[in-house]
Amino acid sequence: MNDDDDMLAAEYALGLLDGADREAVQERLGIDTVLAQRVEWWRERFEPLSAQDSAEPSDAVWARIEAMLPSNDNAAERLVQRWRAAALAAMLVAALLGLTLALRPAPVAQQVAPAGGQIAPAPVLLASVSGDNGVVATIAYDSKASQLTIVPAKLDTGKGDAELWIIPAGGSPRSLGTFDPQHPSVAPARADGRALISRGATFAISLEARGGSPSGKPTGPILGSGTINGT
Repeated sequence: MNDDDDMLAAEYALGLLDGADREAVQERLGIDTVLAQRVEWWRERFEPLSAQDSAEPSDAVWARIEAMLPSNDNAAERLVQRWRAAALAAMLVAALLGLTLALRPAPVAQQVAPAGGQIAPAPVLLASVSGDNGVVATIAYDSKASQLTIVPAKLDTGKGDAELWIIPAGGSPRSLGTFDPQHPSVAPARADGRALISRGATFAISLEARGGSPSGKPTGPILGSGTINGT
C-alpha cells in the first residue's frame, strides 16, 4: 500500500470518485484485499463525523478552497481531488461542532441580541496540518466551548506520542498536549494555550517520546503544520 493507493482508498471511502476512476477502484476491490481493508479503515475513520447531519458546502466555500491552491494551470486533477478530501474532512468537523452547539442550551444572558442586531455565532477556527507526505490531520477549535477537535489522517508515531502545538505569529510554541494519532478526538484546550489559538497562528504536530515533550518545547521531528483560518 503506497501513498497514492492510500489516498485513492480515502477518496473512494469519501465518495469523491466517479466515472471510470470509481469503476476502476471497484474492480480492484474484488481482488485487492489490502486496498479493500484500507477502504474500510477510512470509512470507520470518518463514520463518527459522517453519521451526523450532513452539510453541503456552498459555491463560495469551494471558491475559497480553489483560490488557495497553487497557481499552476497544469496541476494534475488528482491534486484537486486530494485537496477536496482534506477540505471535506474539515467541513465534517465543522458540521459536527455546529450540531453540538445547536443542541447545547445557551445561558439566558446569551439569548438577548443587542438592539438592532443579531447574536453573532461563536467562530470555529480550522487548520489543515500537512507534512512531507500530505495532510496528516485536520483540526477545529470551537472558541465558545474552548474545545479542540482533531481528526488524524496519516500519523504513524510508532512507539512515540503525537503532540499538538500552537504557535502565535512571531511567538514560541506552546504545547496543547498529546492526542490519539489513530482516532478522532474532542477535548478541552489547555487553559494556558487558548488565548493563542487565533486566525493566522499555526498548529504544529511533533513526534515526541511517550508522555510528550519533557521540556515544554518540541524535541522531536515536526510531522506537519498548518495556518489557522476561520469558518
